[in-house]
Amino acid sequence: MAKVVRLERKSEKFLKFLMFVLLAVLLLSILFFVILKKKYRIDPETDVSVTVIGMSQRYTEKEIRDCVLNKWYHNYWILTKWYYKYKKVPTLPYLEKITVNVTREGKIEIRAYEKMPIGCIQEMNFFLYFDADGVIVSSKTENVEKLPVITGLTYSRVTMYQTFETEKSNLARVVMNIVRQLQKSEITASEIHFGEEDEVILWCDGNRFDLGTRDAYDVQITMIRGILDRIGGTEVKYEFHMENVENVTDNVNATRIERQSVE
Repeated sequence: MAKVVRLERKSEKFLKFLMFVLLAVLLLSILFFVILKKKYRIDPETDVSVTVIGMSQRYTEKEIRDCVLNKWYHNYWILTKWYYKYKKVPTLPYLEKITVNVTREGKIEIRAYEKMPIGCIQEMNFFLYFDADGVIVSSKTENVEKLPVITGLTYSRVTMYQTFETEKSNLARVVMNIVRQLQKSEITASEIHFGEEDEVILWCDGNRFDLGTRDAYDVQITMIRGILDRIGGTEVKYEFHMENVENVTDNVNATRIERQSVE
């Protein structure tokens, strides 16, 4: 009988201890959330700033904010700071990335970077800007970005937020190859024109480069970089005949020209 009594007392002590622990946890949790709410809670309208880097402004500030702060703990800046210290910030289609910075004052700064355009198509008095994937990301009435303008082509599709398609399917790939090579060589071109036989005419600083018809123009564009470095910003403009160039050591003939590009 004595052994049973001792077991009952031990059980009572354990239950009391367990209740004490649970009560302590409950009180600490309440205290934690009271402090959290009072000191670290944010107002999405006043404590969160959203900056969009780009030109199309496809998404509203609210859409971007809701993409980043979509959990209950994102209502508290300290938890948001800890969370995005170890987790990748989500993004949205047509955005390159989103960054989140939490300041010491408890403000959340969100910066959304749109996919930057690398060239544009001139269609129906509009300049349609496309990114590195060939997706149309914006349209303007002027070439405000001073990017290469593609002329002379006909298109089967030029729809906002979709990849542009040329009537001759292979030419879209050729366009992207040229524009990427220009970027790689840090060449500022004003116009990339396709002639009747799909021959490419490139305009840079008022100079004309006849590149002929081919699948890739890597060699020619590499040579153009060197030519532009040599002639500098001279007022005299030239037409460079590069249709038959195959190697960077080939000779390039040049004549003076009068006609300017579509800048």
